[in-house]
Amino acid sequence: QHLRVLFDPVTGHLREIQNLAKGISLPVFQSFYWYNASAGDSESSQASGAYIFRPNASVPSPVAKRATTRLLKTAVVQELHQNFSAWCSQVLRLRPGQPYLELEWTVGPIPVGDGLGKEVISRFQTPLRTAGLFYTDSNGRQVLERRRDYRPTWNLSQSEPVAGNYYPVNTRIFIRDQKVQLTVLTDRSQGGSSILDGSLELMVHRRLLNDDKRGLGEALDEPGADGRGLVVRGRHLVLLDTAQAAAEQHRPRAQEMATPPQGVLAAGEGPHLRQVSGEGRGVGAGVGPLLLRLEHLYEQGESHNGSQPASVDLT
Repeated sequence: QHLRVLFDPVTGHLREIQNLAKGISLPVFQSFYWYNASAGDSESSQASGAYIFRPNASVPSPVAKRATTRLLKTAVVQELHQNFSAWCSQVLRLRPGQPYLELEWTVGPIPVGDGLGKEVISRFQTPLRTAGLFYTDSNGRQVLERRRDYRPTWNLSQSEPVAGNYYPVNTRIFIRDQKVQLTVLTDRSQGGSSILDGSLELMVHRRLLNDDKRGLGEALDEPGADGRGLVVRGRHLVLLDTAQAAAEQHRPRAQEMATPPQGVLAAGEGPHLRQVSGEGRGVGAGVGPLLLRLEHLYEQGESHNGSQPASVDLT
């Protein structure tokens, strides 16, 4: 109803996303890669570790050039299961009425038997001409423009072309041109960047073999319960829309992703109420001042409909 997703029949990778409602089509290639974590080199003894991200090279290695796939189609969901390796897999999911593509990935235990620490990313590549610009959120609220190899308050001499362009991504990261915007929503805070024009990447897992000498006193190499290393599972939501209307989708979806409703079950014994109203009831003499905080979800000018002023009567 909303999206059509195409895959490469040879490699099993995501190939294209189509927004049927808006008549938008964008080639999108998505896969997993890993940066070889630095153990220190001739330029600096600084190793990649718990507090420092410092890869050996700017070009990451693919986890696999092809993915084995399995398609599941029912009346309530369509899923493509991708298996990249013994330690990296993903499920791409579409549901009826769902205006986004859901990617549920599972990464780990990261193998380090070759003596190489690995920092694993999910990368999206498109033909969008982004001129080094990409956008990340600030604590789920303000969206900040980022420019590769640039700082607004001083002349930057970039010595770390990958790590120096990574920024915290709390809920979303996106790229756009004059017409189209590709947004990726996260279910947790992650590092992200656009190292290449038209691309996005998010760090999903790390396993390192050297201490970065920043106070932890050990390498970021947690063995887990079985001694093989940690397995991480997470979700990314991918939205394709016009640049003008994209905020009307990513703002509410990010809220749903960050603060989902919590289901609670309890025994049904004893008296209970089906409906509760606070109208006409006082809070009691022992209750002090109450703080009510209201938030406008949209920034000024980012949405024709959503960015309108709102008023609330608190009388």
